[in-house]
Amino acid sequence: MTNFLETPEGPDWLHDAINSLICGDNVTAPRAHGKTVALVTPQSLYEALAEHLGAQEHIAPLLTDNREYPIEQMICEVIADGRRVHGKAYDLALKALGEPKCEHHPTALHDVAEALIRPHANEYGRARAEEIAHDLAADQAEQQKADAA
Repeated sequence: MTNFLETPEGPDWLHDAINSLICGDNVTAPRAHGKTVALVTPQSLYEALAEHLGAQEHIAPLLTDNREYPIEQMICEVIADGRRVHGKAYDLALKALGEPKCEHHPTALHDVAEALIRPHANEYGRARAEEIAHDLAADQAEQQKADAA
């Protein structure tokens, strides 16, 4: 299978997945028989963000081992809502994160989210292809039943 991110659907999926993850939603892949599977969870974003913040030279590492990551959750919420809602808090969150490494990302949080999601793109692509194939087979079977009747 080709690299899913090189398909026409891939970049749009990655963009939407990054934004969904930042907004607190799981990044999921479909399953042929209904239930989706989580590829990346907000908790993993908070953990990665904690590591990212710890690597920033201008921020002292946190001294506690807090598995709920309230600071990281707050930063994600502020960035998800944007400058219009949070004003100076948004600017401070950006300053805390540092500059984004990818020029097309508005924040370093988008870099962190993409790094978590990108390895799962082909898994999503395969799952999506299986879902489409399953739906097509079901439609064809239904059409054959209708033709036979």
